[in-house]
Amino acid sequence: MDEKRDKTRTHLLTLTNRTQLAIEGVQHVENFDDDVIMLSTDMGILTIKGHNLRIHQLDLDSGSFVAEGDIDSLVYSRKKPGKSDGTWARLWR
Repeated sequence: MDEKRDKTRTHLLTLTNRTQLAIEGVQHVENFDDDVIMLSTDMGILTIKGHNLRIHQLDLDSGSFVAEGDIDSLVYSRKKPGKSDGTWARLWR
C-alpha cells in the first residue's frame, strides 16, 4: 500500500526567502543537525545544507516537512536509503 501511495503522491518543494523550506513527499529523515538535514523523499535523497537549521514540522503519514534556518543549498542524489557507503563498503570496491 505504501508503494502505491508513493507512486501517486506529488513531490513538491517550496523555498521562501531561503529561510523556510516546505516539502511534500518526504518518506523519512535520514539524519540532521544544525548545518545539514538529509531526507529520503519520493524523488531520492535530498541534502539540505545551511546554518541554524531546525525541523519545524514533520508528518510522515502525509509526507509533509517544514524546516527553517539559513538555507544554502539543496542537492538531490540517487543513493538508495539504507545502503551503507561506510568504510567496509569502500574497502570491498
